Amino acid sequence: MGLYMRLILLAPLLLLLLAACEPEPENIQAKAETLSRQLEERANQIRAEAENGVEAQSEPLEREADALLNRIAGNAADSNSAAPANVQ
Repeated sequence: MGLYMRLILLAPLLLLLLAACEPEPENIQAKAETLSRQLEERANQIRAEAENGVEAQSEPLEREADALLNRIAGNAADSNSAAPANVQ
């Protein structure tokens, strides 16, 4: 069998092999959509973790600020009641 005859017989097999190796456009689209959803879900998880971290760190500071404001308000009330009345 000549070389050309072998190439002619192998050509359809090579074409089938190449066609099988190339991903179908629908599969690429489906994979892209799946990856996009997964990335979006992960981004939402990261965002939620960041918000929870900020809230957890800010709560003690807010309590301390409230306590300081209460002390300031208490000191202001005490100094007003302790001040002598200016009578004329």
